[in-house]
Amino acid sequence: MIILVVLLIAGFHSNAQVDYPTFKSRTEINPSDSGRLSFNLYNLNYVTDEEWFGNIPLSGTLFGYELIPEIEYQISPRLYIKAGIYLQKTYGRTEYTTLVPTYQVKYKAKKSEYIMGNLEGNDNHGYIEPIYNYRLIITERQENGFQMLVDTKNYTHDLFINWRVAIVPGDDFKEQFDIGYASKLKFLTKGKLNLDVPIQFLYSHKGGQYDVLNTPLSSLTNTALGTSLTYHVDHKLFQKIVFENYYVNYKDISGQKLQPFKQGNAFYSHLLFQLKNVGIDFRYFDGEGYIGPRGGALFQSVSAKYPGLVEKHRELLIASFIYDKEIYKNVNFDFRFLPYKDFIEKISSGTGLEYSFEMYLKYTLKANIAKFKNSLQF
Repeated sequence: MIILVVLLIAGFHSNAQVDYPTFKSRTEINPSDSGRLSFNLYNLNYVTDEEWFGNIPLSGTLFGYELIPEIEYQISPRLYIKAGIYLQKTYGRTEYTTLVPTYQVKYKAKKSEYIMGNLEGNDNHGYIEPIYNYRLIITERQENGFQMLVDTKNYTHDLFINWRVAIVPGDDFKEQFDIGYASKLKFLTKGKLNLDVPIQFLYSHKGGQYDVLNTPLSSLTNTALGTSLTYHVDHKLFQKIVFENYYVNYKDISGQKLQPFKQGNAFYSHLLFQLKNVGIDFRYFDGEGYIGPRGGALFQSVSAKYPGLVEKHRELLIASFIYDKEIYKNVNFDFRFLPYKDFIEKISSGTGLEYSFEMYLKYTLKANIAKFKNSLQF
């Protein structure tokens, strides 16, 4: 609890784990591109190594790349459609890990955008890590369904449904989908100071009426309400100080509850010192019976390593030392080292200190091919 007091005294937003451009992937609609046919290329190269020895998180190494070539046509000043293929290669395996088609249609209104097909998902949603693990950009890059984005002067939100697994009659597995809402109310802007109120919600469901498993459905919710404060230093080398606090809640709303905890909660605090290309980020987590089915493994009260094992109380301090820079035009490099301290579990190493490191290289390309007149106007 000493760490918590220190963070509160330090008292200074932003989701540091999602603010870096290496993890962002959005396609902007430019009215002047109406009628334009283009070739898009997205490439993410990654290596992550988690040296975790506790009983809760399942550690390991991810090493490979993602490649998405697509053809995009902007039908009108407000509407485009694009399609291609998503390829993922894990080094050390001869076959591709994933090879699936991609498709997205996007419509832009005055203050909102609507997407069907592949979502602008993963870290673009802006969730805190206990609710949504940013490493899903590697393990579940493709999200599919419907998305509504709103961006006004004082309010933004991301409302979506991600249909993860579909079933047909006779399948021996459950359908799975997530419904999410992540918003931010811009409460105060005064000089170099910004105060925001983020609200986040995620509903994760496994069920369906067609499978032959005859097992109960699962419906879990995660909610977060926070305050977020940013002080813009605007120095040549030192850009901003960011501080946010969240109350995080978990609840099992299934008819027949199978989880070891029916509900739980947590306090999540985050302090960031953002330099020009370097971020020094501290996160404190104090959870009681918390389960986040899409959240980071470290924050869970149930074990991914040993199924059936639970540790109801989790208290962690996580540090992130991050170097993130656009090294060339459209080329982003990100390296991060993340040690953490578990205050509850006594790790076999004796110190209780564990770590992971990650390295990412992202390249994006948009090349105009031709321009065609189109009579459709939206």
